[in-house]
Amino acid sequence: MNQLPASAKIFIALTVTAGLAVLAYGLVHLQPAAPLRLLVFLAAAAAASRLKVKLPGINGAMSVNLPFFLVVAAQLSVAEALVVAGLSSLAQSLGRANRNQPVKIAFNAALLINAVGLAAVTFTAALQRHLSLPLAIGAGALAYFLANTTPVSVVLWLAEGAKPLGTWRRIADLTLPYYLLSATVAAIVCSGEKNMVWTVPLALFVIMYLTYRSYRVYFEGTAPEPGHAVEAR
Repeated sequence: MNQLPASAKIFIALTVTAGLAVLAYGLVHLQPAAPLRLLVFLAAAAAASRLKVKLPGINGAMSVNLPFFLVVAAQLSVAEALVVAGLSSLAQSLGRANRNQPVKIAFNAALLINAVGLAAVTFTAALQRHLSLPLAIGAGALAYFLANTTPVSVVLWLAEGAKPLGTWRRIADLTLPYYLLSATVAAIVCSGEKNMVWTVPLALFVIMYLTYRSYRVYFEGTAPEPGHAVEAR
């Protein structure tokens, strides 16, 4: 942290502060109407957060947990989506790679929580404007994509002088198919039966596990290129 420029420290501090405030909002307003369903989604999303794919050319990883956040926001509530995001951010940060890196852990956790918060609010606003459910979920996924990738590009620009637009385009090229798939899967799930406590989270987990495996196979033979420390959530 001491080696970072002052501008990067300020940006990280603001991001973490915003993440704490957003998570606090979720905890304060948490009133689960279906506690068992929430617990199942918490467990499934946390497990999916451990499925991380290393992105070629970027020193970072992508977790396959977005559909869980979108479905919880659509079928439960914004507050519950934030709580799921908070637990998922902890699950994502476990491991030796993040050991003794509290700044990185805090920034990535705040990034995830802020992105989920913006996605959930965008989804709700889209529904209030009478957009169809698939379009509302698509809008939420787009908000998540922008809230997740833009701050990473900014912090690398402030910390390392990386060209923000080039970094953002590189992340987008590698992860956009995942975001499109996540939005599509979430829209299909939310258009179906909403009262299946176990089936939906488990089906989502299986789909995202297969996605994780496909990404790993696809990237396995890709030679890594020089890159910056990036977490693509």
